[in-house]
Amino acid sequence: MDIILLKTNNENWNELSGYLGCLDSARRKSVLKKAGDGDKINALLSRLLLLSELEKRTGIPMKKLSFVKGSYGKPYLKNSGLFFSMSHTNGAIAAAFSEDGEIGVDVEKKSRVINERMFERALSEDERKTAKTSEAFLDLWVRKEAFLKRLGIGITRDLRTVSAESLPDTVSIDCGEFFVGASGKGTAELSEIRLSELLDRFVKLV
Repeated sequence: MDIILLKTNNENWNELSGYLGCLDSARRKSVLKKAGDGDKINALLSRLLLLSELEKRTGIPMKKLSFVKGSYGKPYLKNSGLFFSMSHTNGAIAAAFSEDGEIGVDVEKKSRVINERMFERALSEDERKTAKTSEAFLDLWVRKEAFLKRLGIGITRDLRTVSAESLPDTVSIDCGEFFVGASGKGTAELSEIRLSELLDRFVKLV
């Protein structure tokens, strides 16, 4: 499984909004529906990263990429054996790709504040005995989220019934200020892409 991590930092929506023209009408509208500039930036960059990586890995031009959805809404690339998963949080976007079956990825910022209710809703009784900090919680959370995304059901399942330590082919990767959860066959290989590198892929289209 290949994971691409894009870190963002105080980008300006007015400076990035011109890249909306690289998306089709439906994707542009979905980005513009987001409430705040930060959410718009995350949505825009997530779509640019996904489309450019899919084109790179399949040879299919971005404008010809076609998607279908599973029973729980998980997207798949039509007529392709390439699986993908996306996640974003404040300051980072993660995209995972594999030709070896279903995968899931999740990213969270370590500094995210977690309240007691989240511990009770997401962790098993045994996990609550050992996970005493927000960072420890998030280390478990990203593994659970990645695994459930791999199954295609997301958090429709009670996370308290899922033990992070016993999930098959599922790991948490420490990326400095972020945790990245990855679930899927094979070794998870993570690399980072700079924002300038991503935008350079689209500069001729703007």
